[in-house]
Amino acid sequence: MPQPDAGDGGEIPLSALGPSWWALLGLLVVACEAGPAGPAVVVPHIEPTSTSPTMASEPEPVVVRPAWRDGDGALVRAEHWLPGPARLDDPPRDPAARHLADGACQRCHHAIAHDWLGSQHAGSWSSPAFQRAFASEPRAFCQRCHAPEERASTAVGEVTEPAASLGVGCVTCHVQPGTTEVWAAPRAGAHQPDRPAPHPIARSPAFAGPQACARCHEFPFPDHALRDHPLAMQSTVTEHGRSAFAALSCADCHMPRDADGRRSHGFPGAYDGAMLAQALEIDAARPTPSTIRIRLAPGRVGHAVPTGDLLRRLELRVQVDGEDEPAFTATKLFGRRFGQAYQSSGVIVRDELADDRVGTGPDAGVHVATFTLPAPLAGSPVRWQVLHQRVAAMSRDPWRAPIEGQVQVAAGLLVP
Repeated sequence: MPQPDAGDGGEIPLSALGPSWWALLGLLVVACEAGPAGPAVVVPHIEPTSTSPTMASEPEPVVVRPAWRDGDGALVRAEHWLPGPARLDDPPRDPAARHLADGACQRCHHAIAHDWLGSQHAGSWSSPAFQRAFASEPRAFCQRCHAPEERASTAVGEVTEPAASLGVGCVTCHVQPGTTEVWAAPRAGAHQPDRPAPHPIARSPAFAGPQACARCHEFPFPDHALRDHPLAMQSTVTEHGRSAFAALSCADCHMPRDADGRRSHGFPGAYDGAMLAQALEIDAARPTPSTIRIRLAPGRVGHAVPTGDLLRRLELRVQVDGEDEPAFTATKLFGRRFGQAYQSSGVIVRDELADDRVGTGPDAGVHVATFTLPAPLAGSPVRWQVLHQRVAAMSRDPWRAPIEGQVQVAAGLLVP
């Protein structure tokens, strides 16, 4: 991904801000009220072909390509700033000034701010789950992504209150550090002009596509330079490009439009039961009294399930109830599994041993799990569940990993 252009911007002390800058800051409005446009399409002109007088020609296929992909289907390379974690080569940030500017965004865009306040972006640093993980494995690598408004040079764990409370805010995604220009996607509708705004607006197709999310949602392990073979710590954007929904942007699912055409900024995802339910096609059957068969396949989803966080997994559980405790329980886990691996240099890294998430692998990530009941229970009703879980830490034995939280994706009852 292209690196941010430092330009002539730099750290701006609050005392140095002139009256005109303060006036602009007080009116700063993130130009995303209309939201990123839906995928723009290019429909090539198709010349008619000669046919038999008695038979009409088959229509040529129409190529639909979003504006944020090039003619080869690759993501358009943006030659400008894109949002992402704090980097040492960024213009130095002033967390207090950025927090103040973000407050100006929220004062003008009340509905968007309300959405955002309930999102995972707003709690990217303050989230109890993240704080527990960070306490266990404190890294600058994590801090710069979860507190992107803090200076990249800040010591690990010394995040200031303005950056901690802001998390991933309006300015993080829309305002390049050291500038007041607001970046956004093209407006919906051809040649639709911008409404008057008290700040400069820059629009780019890249802000409507996965490029706008990639720097925070696809990256290698921080020890990638020590590895014999590259391995992505998160690969959501690559997964998206290989999916059946590659022509849709991240915003089409994670920033749905409301009745007024405004993009939601609540960013529903892995913690949203309704979205998880759409992401999987689940078929539970009982072909014989003692056999339970459950099929998991990708649904309306543009990446693997689960994606992102290494600590996420799916659990498939079947159970026969007893009087005081289950008479029978069987489970199967789907996710990425890791273990220690020696590199040619002699160092040990965390390496991927297996990946059987739904939506990955040569079989397109379609999984069929079969469970056999003990003969005495063949006539009993069987409860089944699909759970999306997040464990608190990696473990060599996934069954011993403590569960941080879980969402039920689907459940049912199978009778003989």
